[in-house]
Amino acid sequence: MASLITGNKFDPNTDIPDLSGKVYVVTGGSAGIGFGIVAHLLQHNPEKIYLLSNKEEHAEEAQQELAKTWGDASKVEWRKCNLESLKQTDETARNLAKELTRLDGLVCNAGLGVGPYNESEDGLDTHMQVNVFAQAHLILTLLPVLQKTKDSRIVSQSSDLHRAAPSSVKFQSLDEINTDIGATYLYNRTKLAQILFSRELIKHIKAGQFGTVSETEGLPWINSTHPGAIKTDQQFQAEDAYGTLGKIGVRVVRPFLGDPVDQGCRPVLFATTSPDIVKEQIQGAYIVPDRKPTDPSSQAKDDELSASLWKLTKEVLESKIGNLDYTM
Repeated sequence: MASLITGNKFDPNTDIPDLSGKVYVVTGGSAGIGFGIVAHLLQHNPEKIYLLSNKEEHAEEAQQELAKTWGDASKVEWRKCNLESLKQTDETARNLAKELTRLDGLVCNAGLGVGPYNESEDGLDTHMQVNVFAQAHLILTLLPVLQKTKDSRIVSQSSDLHRAAPSSVKFQSLDEINTDIGATYLYNRTKLAQILFSRELIKHIKAGQFGTVSETEGLPWINSTHPGAIKTDQQFQAEDAYGTLGKIGVRVVRPFLGDPVDQGCRPVLFATTSPDIVKEQIQGAYIVPDRKPTDPSSQAKDDELSASLWKLTKEVLESKIGNLDYTM
């Protein structure tokens, strides 16, 4: 996708517009890139930010840090959202959907990194559950509020490592998903899936599956992003997966990685807040640092693969959660 935008710099300190009256939901917002996203949103005076994470103590630490430098931390409200539990994620999603009268941006930033294979309480590969299925449910549950909010945004934090997803990925069954393909491939597969899901979601919205769509309402701006090579706690998950070699690799690489608060959150914040998204009609894009829409891998543009992922996601959510507030 060729960008019509001149330049590739986006400074969240100065380039985010005034956010007065706007409401945001951010998953994984208590540390690393997620903290940077919440901090810079708060810096520009929103009405409310819902910080979704699993552990309240981490959220409290984040709010204390936000209050020191970034703004009125009382505008940031923590909601428990354990993405490894679809039941708990569902409870949080439904409560927010009932409470919110507007939602200007849903940022799906939470995720497991390169780490060992595990299964959740729902019997699913935790990488796919946390990075894809649970946040897909959050997106679809909150979609009606997003659809009635003018120029709302849905942003999924992917990665350039989606390009290294194995060619064997088909997204056709739970047996496939619950096969340990190695720590790196488990992660890469989810980053591919996030781009595919975003693109497929746009197709289904445009087809009228989630209500009437016009030129001015019904279709949020939906994009995926790559944060760049950034220092986060996710790298330590590689130590669990690869032992001593993982520790050595992390120690070698981390000094060369960028800061999550200053640099890692730039593409997401551009996609979430910039008026240029609307002006340039940036929809279904893959955005790399700082603000450059670019082509993802050929797998990420595969219509059959995105359709398979959509079907599998539907089967997972219906079987594990039961009655949904939407129809896929």
